[in-house]
Amino acid sequence: MKTKCGIFLMALISIFTSCGTDFTYEAGQIFAEQKTAAESDTEEELDFSLEEEDDAYEEESLNRWTVLVYMAADNNLESAGISDFNELENADISDDVTVLVLFDRSEDYDATNGNWTGTRLYRIRKDRQLNRAQIASEQLDCPELGLKTSCETELDMANPLTLSGFCEYAWKYFPAEHYALIVWGHGSGWRGADNPAAIARAVAIDDNSSSYMVISQLRSAIQTGMNMEKLSVIGFDTCFGMSLECAYELSDCADYMLGTPALVSESGWNYTEIMNQFSKSEESCRDFIEAVCSNYTASYENYGHASFSCVDLSKIPAFVADFSDYSLSLSSSISTEKRRDEIFTIFTDSCLSYCDASYPTDFYVDVGDALSLLEPYYPSALVRDSLADCMVSSWSASGDDVSLALFFCVYQTKKSISPSFPSMYKSGSRDPLLSRFVSDCTGYVPSEEVSMTSLLDKLFYGTF
Repeated sequence: MKTKCGIFLMALISIFTSCGTDFTYEAGQIFAEQKTAAESDTEEELDFSLEEEDDAYEEESLNRWTVLVYMAADNNLESAGISDFNELENADISDDVTVLVLFDRSEDYDATNGNWTGTRLYRIRKDRQLNRAQIASEQLDCPELGLKTSCETELDMANPLTLSGFCEYAWKYFPAEHYALIVWGHGSGWRGADNPAAIARAVAIDDNSSSYMVISQLRSAIQTGMNMEKLSVIGFDTCFGMSLECAYELSDCADYMLGTPALVSESGWNYTEIMNQFSKSEESCRDFIEAVCSNYTASYENYGHASFSCVDLSKIPAFVADFSDYSLSLSSSISTEKRRDEIFTIFTDSCLSYCDASYPTDFYVDVGDALSLLEPYYPSALVRDSLADCMVSSWSASGDDVSLALFFCVYQTKKSISPSFPSMYKSGSRDPLLSRFVSDCTGYVPSEEVSMTSLLDKLFYGTF
């Protein structure tokens, strides 16, 4: 079974190659002229009438939802991208939901649908012919990204400016009560690679530019493009999307975050059933979450490794603060080599973990399961309650209680882990792409200058 992981090099390059022609974009008028207010007996009554009418019209003018799919398929997932695009076209999407897909294809893996190889922006339309070989959706110009329907343009999906331009376009021309962003493609969690030969890291893997986007860049791109307005939902149709590091980084970008902390099948989400279920609901934020979660469960109930979770991002900062304090206290309690080894073994052998044993990847543990197993060594009930407050829903095919993935080490081979940490996971590092979690959760993460106070410093480098 193929998984959404890949090999690439770290190189951020120019956002796009333009078509070489001047162009303008005539955006349609978003709000119509107000109707003339009815005459009133008093000026106060007239002002009140106008205010009510303006508010009512604004509510009618806004879409209920604008859903953005950032489909980074310029890699060996190109065919999977075509399949998921067809799933969206087969759905019966309600009129008050707009689905926009920024679709970047590869030159190598799929020759269907005209075999174009650049980047296109589409507004999803129903394909009533069910023709998988011909895209039925509406292709759009996008001045923010230099995209024109009259010529092909290649964008670097790993460049944060591409994502921010996509968000800006949606925010300006398709205003809505709710926005959802789905990050689609390869992914391995929170960080970038330390060397060119390393396995895929982070998200938006782009083979054409041999690059990717780390989680701190993802946050910045969303906030810039959305003009600091929060998304209602951010979803990861990638492997290892639901890590604590990612959730903390994006906690001020969206209300909710959902995805899997583990590997995901190449087929990913079932977009037809998700959008059909959602469009038949009242289309609340919880309805969107329920549609994604329930259909993921139905799709992968027979996959032993499958899991899925959703968190309330507003609760994540408080949990990270509690977890940092707990980790520091647990570290302080380790005073013998025997105790150190016992706790180390909980992480490596006993705890529910997420990784790919077929080749070197990051090794994640489930933070909730780890805290439960650590209870005999240092009381963890309070911090577990703090985590439970974050969890909206969770599921696993194995029946295990899942929450969020937490980086523990680099997994080299079966039963072999790296004794060193990447610079991007060291507190005090000057790495310009350092994540917020690494900067703030100092009770857990190792330090640039080994201090022997954090939990990972004590577990990996402690001497007694």
